Amino acid sequence: MTFSDLPPGWPALSLRDQRLAADVVDLVVRDDEREGRCISLLLCDADGRMIQPVTVDGVDPTTDEGERRALFDAFFGHLGASLAAVVVAVGRPRGSVPDDEVRAWHESALRAAREGGVELLGTYLATRDGVSLLPRWDERALAS
Repeated sequence: MTFSDLPPGWPALSLRDQRLAADVVDLVVRDDEREGRCISLLLCDADGRMIQPVTVDGVDPTTDEGERRALFDAFFGHLGASLAAVVVAVGRPRGSVPDDEVRAWHESALRAAREGGVELLGTYLATRDGVSLLPRWDERALAS
């Protein structure tokens, strides 16, 4: 599916539904943002409904852990109780398989969400080739 397949009334639906979340990521992360490399956060309420999407474009591929965490902490730490959940999308020009950079963003999001008390509903890779969910196995590895 793609954003053109979104059901009527989708803004009132929970992004805990991974298929719906992927379609919303496809809608929110524009092609030019994917081309320029971006990080998008779909800020959600306690029911998993999107409140607001936020995109940071022109993300440097050499961003380190401290810079990644600073981005997440700016949202997770400062929005307080108004932010209950989030969907993260890593925008890249092409490909469908996460590389080390995409996995690093995912791991940073997992850590920041856990420490910030925010539920991470999923991390998605968004490219011109489509949108795919990153596996949650990273979370188990980070817990040890």
